[in-house]
Amino acid sequence: MALCGWCSSVRTMKGAFLILLITCGASSAKNNTSATCKPGNGPEVKAVTEGEALRLPCHRRFYNDESSAAFSWFREGTHVIQHSEDMHIHHHGAVLFFLPLHLNDTATYSCIWRPHPEQCVNFTFEVRVYKAKPLNRSVLWMDVEGHGSYLEILCPEDTGELCERGNGTLGWYKDSIHIPNMSEQILRVYSASNRDEGIYTCICTWKHSQKDFNTSASRRLIMTAPSASYPPIIKHPTSDTETAELGSSKTLVCAVFFGLNVKDFCDLWWEINGQIIRWENRYTENITREIKDNTTTYTAILTISSVSKEDFYSEFRCIAMNTQRWVNHTVTLKPRETIYTQIVVSSSVLLAFLMALVVFKYFIVDLSLLFRGVFKMRSPVDGKVYDAYVIYQRHDLEKAVEEKIDNFVGRLLPEVLEKKCGYRLFIHGRDDLPGEDHMELIETRMKLSRRLMVILTSGSEKGHEASANPEDYDRQVGLHQALVREELKVILIELEKMHCYSHLPQGLQHLILKSAPLRWEGKRPNSDSPNSRFWKRVRYMMPLPTAFRATPGVGETQFRYFI
Repeated sequence: MALCGWCSSVRTMKGAFLILLITCGASSAKNNTSATCKPGNGPEVKAVTEGEALRLPCHRRFYNDESSAAFSWFREGTHVIQHSEDMHIHHHGAVLFFLPLHLNDTATYSCIWRPHPEQCVNFTFEVRVYKAKPLNRSVLWMDVEGHGSYLEILCPEDTGELCERGNGTLGWYKDSIHIPNMSEQILRVYSASNRDEGIYTCICTWKHSQKDFNTSASRRLIMTAPSASYPPIIKHPTSDTETAELGSSKTLVCAVFFGLNVKDFCDLWWEINGQIIRWENRYTENITREIKDNTTTYTAILTISSVSKEDFYSEFRCIAMNTQRWVNHTVTLKPRETIYTQIVVSSSVLLAFLMALVVFKYFIVDLSLLFRGVFKMRSPVDGKVYDAYVIYQRHDLEKAVEEKIDNFVGRLLPEVLEKKCGYRLFIHGRDDLPGEDHMELIETRMKLSRRLMVILTSGSEKGHEASANPEDYDRQVGLHQALVREELKVILIELEKMHCYSHLPQGLQHLILKSAPLRWEGKRPNSDSPNSRFWKRVRYMMPLPTAFRATPGVGETQFRYFI
C-alpha cells in the first residue's frame, strides 16, 4: 500500500511538471513569434488629456472591428490587456479603449495582428496623458494659419471621425467658451480678424456600454498678414561717403526692404573691393531679419575694429538680392575733419561772408547798375509820364546860390539824366505851360511822376510861409504823397553841406533821418559823367529807365523809342 501511494505521488508530480513544460513552451513560442512580427507602423504618439476617453483602433482599416480574435494588445510589450469591461483599459478586437484616461496610463501600447498562424504584424502607439488644466501645448494639433475674410478650422480626424462613425455629438469651443449652433467637423469663420485668434476645441460626446464619454481635440488659430515679395530697396545707407577716424572703429549699416511678411528667398551681404568679407581680425559682419508692421527688413552690419589707411581707398559695397532682382550700394570712407580743419574751414567761410558783405555794401550801386545794363531792364507800363518831379527853391536866393541851382537844375540834371541816361524829368520853368493853373499843374504832374527829387541848398534855410512861394506848395504836396499816401519815393540832394535841418518841415526832417541826402560836389573832375560816384548813386535811386521817352511838342505829346 505504501508503495502504491508513493507511485501515485510520483505520477502526480510528473503530470504537474509536464503541464509546466507545455505552458512554458507555449509561452516561449508565443514570445518568439511576437519578436518576429514585422512593424505595421512607425510608433505613433497620442497626446491626450486626463479624464477624457480614448478609442484607439489598431489601424484605420480595422476601425470598427471590435470582435476579431486575431488581435492582441500589450502594455510595454509584456502586460496583456484583457477584454473585461470592468477594466478602464480594455480592448474589443482591434480597438483599445481608455474609459477614462488616467495620468498613469502613459505608456507604450502594442497591437499584434495575426491574420495567419505563421504571420503577424505589430502596431505600436505611445500614449502620453497630460493634466486637463492648465492646457498643455503638447495636446494641441497643428496650428491653423491664414489671412483674409474667410477661414476654415477642421476638427482633427481622431475626434471628427469618432463622431462621424460612432454617431456621436460634436460641439465647438473657443478658449473654453461654447460656440452655439456649430456641430459640423469644419468650423467656418467669416469676416475673420485678429479678434478671432485663439484655441478652438472640438468635443465629441459618444456612448460606450450605455455610458457617455467625451473626446476632444484642440488647435490654435493664428491670423497672419498677407505675404508679398518686392524687388529689394536699400533704405540705408543713403549717402555715397561716410566719415571715419584713422585707428578708430567704424560701423557700416545696410538696411534693405524686401516686402511684406516675405517667405521667399532673399539675401544680403557686404563686399570690400568686390570680395566677399571673410572673418578677419578687423572685419566682422552680422545679418539680422526683422518683421515690423508686416514689413520685412534685412540689416547687414559691417564693423571695422580699427580703420586703416587702406580702408580710405577701398569700396564697401552692400549687395541685396531675391528672386526678382539684385541691387547694390557702394560706400567709401573719408577721413573725419579735425578740429583744426574745422576752424580753418569755418574761418574761411566767415571771412568770405564778411567780404561778401563789404563788397555788397560798397559795390551794390555798381552791381545794380551793371545788372540793369546787361539785362536792359526797363520800367513796366504804369501810366506814369515822368521819372522824377524836381522840387527846388526858385525865389529869395542869394546870387551865388541861384547860380548853383541854375547850373545843377537847368543844365546838369537834363544833360546827365535825360540825355545820357534816358530819364524824363519835370522841371518848373521848363516844362510848365504859360497860363496853366499852378496848383493844378503841381498835383497833376506829381501823380504822373515815379520819384520826388528835392534839391536842398543853404538858401532853403531861410524859410518862408506856407503860401509865400510856389515851391512851398510843391513841397507840401510832394511830402503828402511820399509820407501819407506812400505813392512817391523821395531823392534828397544837397548842393552844399548843410549843418542843420531844423528849419525844414517835419515831414522833410523825417525823410532825412530815414535816408541821408546825396551831396553834390561839382568841383571834382568828370562831375557831369553818368559814371561818376554821385550820378551812379542818383541813378541807383531812380526808377528803371522807360522804354519810351516823351518829347512834348506844340499841341501834342510825341514819343521816341529809347534804348
